Amino acid sequence: MENNQADSPAINLKQRKLLGRSLGVLIVLGAVASGVWVWRINYQHPRTNDAMVRADIVGIAPEVSGRIVALPVADNQYVKQGDLLYVIDQRPYQAKLDEAKANLLIAQNEVDSRRASSGSADLAIERLEHQRVAASAEVSRIAAEDEYLHNYLQRIQPLAEKHYVTTDQLKQARSRYAASRAALADAQAKALSARSAVEEAKSDSRRAVSLIAQVGNVNARIAAAQAAVSAAELDLEYCQVRAPFNGYVSNLNTREGEYAKAGTPLFALVDDRHWYVIASFKETYLKAIKPGHAAEVFLVGYPGKRYRGVVTGIGWANSPDNIKQQGVLPEMQRTLNWVVLAARFPVRIEIAGRDPEYPLRMGMTAFVTVLGQSADNAATAHKTLPTQ
Repeated sequence: MENNQADSPAINLKQRKLLGRSLGVLIVLGAVASGVWVWRINYQHPRTNDAMVRADIVGIAPEVSGRIVALPVADNQYVKQGDLLYVIDQRPYQAKLDEAKANLLIAQNEVDSRRASSGSADLAIERLEHQRVAASAEVSRIAAEDEYLHNYLQRIQPLAEKHYVTTDQLKQARSRYAASRAALADAQAKALSARSAVEEAKSDSRRAVSLIAQVGNVNARIAAAQAAVSAAELDLEYCQVRAPFNGYVSNLNTREGEYAKAGTPLFALVDDRHWYVIASFKETYLKAIKPGHAAEVFLVGYPGKRYRGVVTGIGWANSPDNIKQQGVLPEMQRTLNWVVLAARFPVRIEIAGRDPEYPLRMGMTAFVTVLGQSADNAATAHKTLPTQ
């Protein structure tokens, strides 16, 4: 009896040790299982708190320079596409447009005048060509007569030596031949002058045609003047700067009277059409993230509010923080990191289903979880979830 009582505490001690060891093993196994489960969840549905709401920003810069005469918007104001943002003094550009239109009228009148002159030149060339033909014919006629008189003189000269013809007849033949020679020379000179006049008239006509600057159905001078008018009209239109899309005016720090320079932004316009989140994920998670995957986005500024998103892209490059570029060769730091940190890459997530009561602001801190399924399936599942 006493031995049984003495053995009982020893048995209880052994049982307690066995129970403790069993509980310890179960705790370790549970911790390992929990760790494996959490690890699996993290890699199936990667999440990060290193994210920020972003939107595209466009600097609103004028196309022309000038003094601002109207500025109907204020900083942080919401504007719609086509709304007037500011107006630059239009008077100098209106004057340039009037000058360009006047130059166009001058060019049109000059071209019409030169076309009329070209037509007159063609008529003059035709008239001179007739005169040249007539002069050539006259040369041919006188040349034929000259040849006859020369032959006649050669025939009567032997007869005069034999006194078959009188001395007066011989003198008369010589006189007629000399007059014929003179008339032939005069006719040849007139024919040469007529040819020169025709060539000069053709040269003037070609010069007039070149001044008209007609190429096919297009007149170069008129086209250049019309282009100047179009450019002046465009500059005048640029004096009124309008919103290219719906957005928010940001960083407006000027008023009327400021001189705006072409190409220099006066303020920024935050694009309200597309809002997205740039989330930094470790490189070890990138295998589980694909474009088209659905995502959940939570914002620090709106606790409990859930936004749906779609992965639209994953960054292909980042800038190493331990390499500096020095000239054409990289400068490598002589350090040894005992702890290797995974690099992070930006993942772009487009936000869908915006709520006007919870407006998005660029720079808001976000928490992102990639669901690892297509956006269509995630939208269907999201409808079945209770609203938070």
